[in-house]
Amino acid sequence: MKLTQKYIRLMADYGASGDLAFSEVEDRLHNQARPIQAEKFEQGEYLDYHIDVTPVRAFNSVENAFLTAQLAINSPLGSNHIIYNNVAPRKDDLTARQKNAGEPFIYLRLKNGVQVITVNSGYSATLMKPFAEEIRIVKVDNDKTQFRSRDNYPKILGAVLREDWSILGDDATDNVPDDFPKNTIVYNDGYGNLKTTVPVKDIEAHKGERRTVMINGRIQYVTVGEGIFSVRDGEFCLAKGSSGWEMPDGSRFDFVELVKRGGSAYAEFAKPPAGLKVKFPDQETG
Repeated sequence: MKLTQKYIRLMADYGASGDLAFSEVEDRLHNQARPIQAEKFEQGEYLDYHIDVTPVRAFNSVENAFLTAQLAINSPLGSNHIIYNNVAPRKDDLTARQKNAGEPFIYLRLKNGVQVITVNSGYSATLMKPFAEEIRIVKVDNDKTQFRSRDNYPKILGAVLREDWSILGDDATDNVPDDFPKNTIVYNDGYGNLKTTVPVKDIEAHKGERRTVMINGRIQYVTVGEGIFSVRDGEFCLAKGSSGWEMPDGSRFDFVELVKRGGSAYAEFAKPPAGLKVKFPDQETG
């Protein structure tokens, strides 16, 4: 019997893993995958699939862009990896919405084989755009329900598992923004480290120097280091972190981290969400 493996990652801004919304959507995704699993078994093929969950901060397309890109671009799973993503702040139109309509759903197939189905909201797909072999509109209702990722979108996963590409519509490449914000927080990890889009080249020339950093109205003096442990315990450090990837042209796109060794930079800067700017007042004034 032929073995086929699929790893499905559900990424959404429903709250903590285990929230009711996650559970409802997981049930709908299983409802799409299990009949396909049975069909393939009858045909002499065993579909072994798994669904894992990654929460994203509510309505935050900057954090969503970073998390999705970090997982998709660096994935070692290739075409066996499917990301089902839903972060839909409905910021594309700030007027009253008809029938709960929201941003459209798109499909991306990356050059490493990973497939991503996601709402084209804000910057959600921007970081993946240079790695995409195709970006297409998904032919699915984007309205008529508050909970589109439960009521409308699970069938997209079924179509992808069946390789039924009739669900795909026009090219959507031009609908995805090209530019991603610089000097911006993209994520706070479990240690309280702040991952940012401060360009690595902007700090390389200042290693060993102390700089003033302002985030969320809070100011700290930070040492630019070779790595995040380049300072004494209790001190702040700014250094290239562990996240990033190789770009198609061979260059690196790495994320600079702001860390309080032995503590939480996230807490010290009053818990800034992804999307807030990292400012350097000493550079701005002199």
